[in-house]
Amino acid sequence: MKTTLSRAAKASALSAALVLTGIAIPGVAYADTTKCSYIGYDRACATNYTSGSTKSVLEICDNTNDGKSVQAAYLMEGSGTSTNTIDPYGGGCTVLRNSSWRVHWFKIRKTYDTWQPTVNMY
Repeated sequence: MKTTLSRAAKASALSAALVLTGIAIPGVAYADTTKCSYIGYDRACATNYTSGSTKSVLEICDNTNDGKSVQAAYLMEGSGTSTNTIDPYGGGCTVLRNSSWRVHWFKIRKTYDTWQPTVNMY
């Protein structure tokens, strides 16, 4: 128990020292955001990038061969347009790269089913 507390105190002190001296840990301030929504084994994901030429990556996966495709609707930030993607019938994923806009929110459903709750990226 003492060893664990001692290590935690040292890590906390090191973090405070790095902040006070202005030394940044690479990648922490500009971390990308990835969120997913699931229906059983099927999923839709969005990744927003904070830097670089690719602003977002959209992924939709129909992993169950149940005769229903998976649909996702993505609202793109800044453009106000939505992107709809479909991955048909089991065993695969569709990946789209959108270089113009980041994703504001998205939602997923199986064909003819109701939409799952909206996933907000911010």
